[in-house]
Amino acid sequence: MFGLPEALTGEARAEPMRRFKRILYVFEDEPEHNASLDRAADLARRNGAVLTLAHLVEEPDSMGSGECTRRVTDKLYRTILDEAESELREIARSLGPERPEVRCKVLTGRPHVAVVREVLREGHDLVMKTASPDDSLMTHIFGTLDTRIIELCPCPVWIDKPIPHTRYSRIMAAVDLFADSAPELEVTILELAASIAEIEHAELHVIHVWQLYGETALRGRAFTKAAEEEVAAMIAEERERHAAALEALVEPFRERPLQIEVHLVKGRPELTIAEEAERLEIDLIVIGTHAQSHLWGLLLGSTTQSVLRQAKCAVLAIKPPGFKSPITLDD
Repeated sequence: MFGLPEALTGEARAEPMRRFKRILYVFEDEPEHNASLDRAADLARRNGAVLTLAHLVEEPDSMGSGECTRRVTDKLYRTILDEAESELREIARSLGPERPEVRCKVLTGRPHVAVVREVLREGHDLVMKTASPDDSLMTHIFGTLDTRIIELCPCPVWIDKPIPHTRYSRIMAAVDLFADSAPELEVTILELAASIAEIEHAELHVIHVWQLYGETALRGRAFTKAAEEEVAAMIAEERERHAAALEALVEPFRERPLQIEVHLVKGRPELTIAEEAERLEIDLIVIGTHAQSHLWGLLLGSTTQSVLRQAKCAVLAIKPPGFKSPITLDD
């Protein structure tokens, strides 16, 4: 064993997808019945879960308004809330007679705060939504609603993107084998990816992107053939260490009725994962978020957020055990 954390050697559990019991599906814009919603409803049915449809409505800004204007604004706001709830109920009915238990809720306030507080208040264990637009300078600096939810939400977040076919055909589990914290997160990532692949009868691709620390500096100092050979030997040794750890993680899952392909790729994770996903025509990337979230993370970025922005497919982001959101119900 090449330094593989003990938490990564445990047996694969049987039905991890049944962990989801309260799914929150968020409409950022006008509610519509689409393939992403059907996927959420199907997941809820398979899990015996409650599916809550939520529509985000921002509260009006009444600062500086006169009394008459405030009355008109309040009346309009109540009308908007009533219409939003009515639209949600119509969408719920469109799911048909085989739909799971569906609830409808209008969330108000700042969108990312409203979503996180709903998760905390009702104990949702999965948030799903279609991808936010990410085509402006401000969204690249401050993030979209998707990146804010991924950064701050205490439960897994599934951001769906349109695909040309109804069901997923290729699932990718992106694992970080030597992360500083919560190595058991990688097992959870692989469990969820494997379970989704089984449900969808899809291929499972497991990717680990690695680098040799300080390789650029080492190569810059390798002025002799002997020094170059020493750097090459270090790279080969590091690759062998990562390859052994990756195989140890995947090995228990080979007993499942799955087609598993393993990819050990040298490069930068924030770029390479999305590039490999496009090359392999992946439909869903399951990936973890390792650091404790904080608001500065939105500005500094992360591997998960980079993958979400670059990937042309859906992304399911998983939090490490013990994660606590900086947003609370008391704020």
